[in-house]
Amino acid sequence: MHPAEPITSAANPRIKAAVKLRRSRDRRGSGLFIAEGHREVSRAVATGLELIEVYLCEDLFNSRDAASGLAEVWGQTRVFTVPESLMKMLAYRDKPEGILAVVRQPVWSIEDVQNSTENQQAPPLLLVAVGTQKPGNLGAMVRTAEAAGCVAVIAAGTPVDIFNPNAIRASTCAVFTLPVIGMNDDDALACLRELGFQIAATTPTQGASNYTDADLTGPLAVVIGPEDTGLNDAWLDAADRKLAIPTLGQTVDSLNAANAAAVVLYEAVRQRAQ
Repeated sequence: MHPAEPITSAANPRIKAAVKLRRSRDRRGSGLFIAEGHREVSRAVATGLELIEVYLCEDLFNSRDAASGLAEVWGQTRVFTVPESLMKMLAYRDKPEGILAVVRQPVWSIEDVQNSTENQQAPPLLLVAVGTQKPGNLGAMVRTAEAAGCVAVIAAGTPVDIFNPNAIRASTCAVFTLPVIGMNDDDALACLRELGFQIAATTPTQGASNYTDADLTGPLAVVIGPEDTGLNDAWLDAADRKLAIPTLGQTVDSLNAANAAAVVLYEAVRQRAQ
């Protein structure tokens, strides 16, 4: 492991480059992102992602055991110590933990999804998030999808930066390992058909079946639409089954997208376990 090198100036080129990664366009352009906090950095290491460099503020990150545990696996990663003022420039959180890393983004393709489906003995389960605009919402759905054993998440329609700090935190780092692939609606529909998935569209519209009454045991793509408008006609027309989640209250007429995803995915998990 390289010895830690001090950086004290905000004019340092490394600091300037790392600060730019707070912006989505710079993350996309560079193929890098910031893993901020001990959990995020530890899980990036544990999942085999490439750490480009690590920044430590010793006044904020005072856990020697945690630091030594990470040091064993950093290998050739360069580590820089910075004062609290620079850590606050780099960090996204209001109260940074004193450790963050610049990490290379994993790159996934539809071939990764195909390989995962072919290697599974059980029928594959996949989540499609359509028109999700908030990174935290998509991150929460990725967390649920990973927990439910999904082979991937397709983010269809509106592009969302899955390496936004809010998405990383909401996913509890599931975005590090579960393929999340963005594509437009037409390509997503064609991809699902090519891979042999049945499409289960969640909707409160008339003609939808209670989600517990539907057969969710085969190769299945659970499709969740935008919270404000719901799924568009292209998805509803393509659906092999339409699923409704009953609401019993007088004011609320639907669940938020992440909760709806959890309800339907775990019903599929329950049915497959029987």
